Amino acid sequence: MIKFTTTVNASIEKVWTHLINKIEHPENFVPGVSNVIISEKNEKFVIRQMTVTTPESTTILKEKITFVSYKVRFLLLEHPNMEGFVDNEVRKISENESELTFTIDWIDKISKKEINNQELLKNAVLKTKTFIEEN
Repeated sequence: MIKFTTTVNASIEKVWTHLINKIEHPENFVPGVSNVIISEKNEKFVIRQMTVTTPESTTILKEKITFVSYKVRFLLLEHPNMEGFVDNEVRKISENESELTFTIDWIDKISKKEINNQELLKNAVLKTKTFIEEN
C-alpha cells in the first residue's frame, strides 16, 4: 500500500465536490481516460467502466465506487492484471486549505505482489490538485 499527500489551496467543501465529480468525470483527473460508462448509480455506490490508455497499453476496467464523508473508494471489479482499490481522502486544514491523500492498494493478479508505482500516484494527486485549484 502506498500513499501520497499534498495540500490543496481550496476549502474542504470544494475539494469534496470535485472528488464526487471525479466519479462521473474521471477524465478531468486521471490521464488517458476515455469511454466512461456508468452502469449503476445509487446513494451507496456507483458502478463504472472506463478505458485507460498509457504509452504502454490500453486497459478497460470496471470499478465499484463508494463514498462517505470526505472519502471515496475505487474498488477494482474487473481488470486484466490487477486487483485492489484506490482511496481519495480529504481533510480540512483551514477555511481555504485542505489535505488531499490518495492511497493505492493494488496487487498483481498473477504474482500476488504489491504494485508500487509511487510516480503514478504522485502524478495523479498533483493532477487532481491542479484541476481543483483551477476550477
